[in-house]
Amino acid sequence: MSADDRERVKVSQRFEYKKTGVSTPGIIIIYLFLLLVCLTMLFPFIHELAKSFSYPTEVDAGRVSVWPREFTFGNYHFFFRYDLLREPLIRSFFNSIYITIVGTVWSVFFTAMMAFPLSRPRKEFWISPIIMGVVIFSFVFRAPLVPYFLAIRAYGLMDSHWAIIIPHTIIPFHLILMLTFYRGLPEELFDSCRIDGGGDFRLFWQIALPLSKAALATIGIFTAVMLWNIFLHAVLFIRTAELNPLQVYVRGVMIAEVTVLAQDFAQHDPFAVSQSIKSSLILMTTVPIIVVYPFLQRYFIKGALLGALKA
Repeated sequence: MSADDRERVKVSQRFEYKKTGVSTPGIIIIYLFLLLVCLTMLFPFIHELAKSFSYPTEVDAGRVSVWPREFTFGNYHFFFRYDLLREPLIRSFFNSIYITIVGTVWSVFFTAMMAFPLSRPRKEFWISPIIMGVVIFSFVFRAPLVPYFLAIRAYGLMDSHWAIIIPHTIIPFHLILMLTFYRGLPEELFDSCRIDGGGDFRLFWQIALPLSKAALATIGIFTAVMLWNIFLHAVLFIRTAELNPLQVYVRGVMIAEVTVLAQDFAQHDPFAVSQSIKSSLILMTTVPIIVVYPFLQRYFIKGALLGALKA
């Protein structure tokens, strides 16, 4: 790059700083602040990761910070070494996968289908203000726990995964996101479809839905994370241990129910009663849902700004 080109770049940068009203020191301070916030969120994950690969005596002594001490895979191997621990872990893991995949597809589809008619002008769907009033009311005021439990039981959903999936069919916040996105679509697209003889279902299926990948990916990630971490609904509505999701199993480990089952092995296995196996279990339950994000990242970035003002 020539000297003239470098000078033009410097002038352009100064112009940009002047236009945005942020000086170079100000940008540095902002980046440092954001870096500090990022580290405060990342440090607990790194700390648990280091503990999961450290020998139990080092963890129990509090000598592990951000780097493993006496590196070992024994904390992970411990859960697969004994049938009493391996079978419930694998079963609950697949239960969570089923609940997350089926529940996410179910919720995203019906949320998109409900949001589309609500986004239409009032002359096309006059009842939309009433429905939105009910949605906002349910968003602000949560249902009392006892009537909620009695309703689930009355519908015959007790002790099944559908007791978790069906109550999360329509999530008000996700519905508002989809509604905002649909209202931002050009009305000319729908007019051209009507000219070709398209009805309301065709407007949704062939126009609105294909254009809403970013919005669908956004609410899909939100729903998947929520269902993967579901706990209260499982405790309330599932009675059979074979149907419990992963978070119920994790809770058992955290309150030492699983280590009680391992007492027969404690005399021969140093990993049986330790804090390090809890860290390894936390990582095993966290990583799968994190792995999903890169596949939806390009859509999520677009959809995360739904409802923002456009210049």
